[in-house]
Amino acid sequence: MSSSVFANLGHVLRSRDPAVDQRRAQRELVDMVSHVTVQGRSHGVRIINISALGLMCRSDSALLQGERVSIWLPILKDYPAEIRWVEDGRFGMEFYEPISPKIYDAMLSLIPPRRTAW
Repeated sequence: MSSSVFANLGHVLRSRDPAVDQRRAQRELVDMVSHVTVQGRSHGVRIINISALGLMCRSDSALLQGERVSIWLPILKDYPAEIRWVEDGRFGMEFYEPISPKIYDAMLSLIPPRRTAW
């Protein structure tokens, strides 16, 4: 095989390497109990990481990808988001509007950092 075939696969190798972070915003590791509201019903969650663009949480609730939710966050209260992915009791949410840097920093000062790995 020619080396050009392997040169074209570089993006695949990088995407599988956990050391390569391809996220749009840096995540902060946190440990905070909160709740999401979906269609008028509240569900308990534990927020695992957060950025100005979204968060990851754990829950025993059966939330669905694509659902519109609001997540309770310090300062912001019920903040609108969409569930972007679901996997083994974990949920990734993207906020409809990014959190401004000033509010994000103030909010983070009120959220406990994560002390242990999952």
